[in-house]
Amino acid sequence: MYMTYIPNFNEDKTAQLAAYLTSKSGGEIYHLMLMKLLYISDRNALATLGHTISDDNYASMNYGPVLLNTLSLIDGSVRSTNGLWSKLLSPSRNYKISLLNRDFDTALLSEAELAITDAVFSQFGSMDRFELADKTHEFGEWNNPHGSILPIDYQDILKAVGFDDADANSILQELQDVKAAKDFLNNL
Repeated sequence: MYMTYIPNFNEDKTAQLAAYLTSKSGGEIYHLMLMKLLYISDRNALATLGHTISDDNYASMNYGPVLLNTLSLIDGSVRSTNGLWSKLLSPSRNYKISLLNRDFDTALLSEAELAITDAVFSQFGSMDRFELADKTHEFGEWNNPHGSILPIDYQDILKAVGFDDADANSILQELQDVKAAKDFLNNL
């Protein structure tokens, strides 16, 4: 039995990571490609660091797993809560987003998170976006939603990358403890 972890989306880090990946793609990227690179970076961070970069919610959609809050920012259905996303990245046009400011900061991203992202980009960044989407269909946590949206829990990802129940629960407990500590400090 897995414990439940409710993430607390970190728009600032996600915006910096999206800008970083867009920059590595020459300043413009298909939003499907960006979504897959962000997801794989988060997945690999969870597997190796014990936490994701975005702390987003995930779901299975037709083109593979997605970061739900990030998707809402990309497609414009939700506006940036603090302006960082909209300061760094253009609205989607012709299925692409562009860097608005090439002189952006990645200070919120750790060296380990950037190294994971670099490895993901090195492995997948030159793939066709639809080929990469198909590749993410091979991930154990993805289930074909047949046109709908199916939630992906953090424990689904941990199980898919090889953690047993006890280790997955330990990671989820640590994530929950860190979240509780941050919430406590923010309410002081």
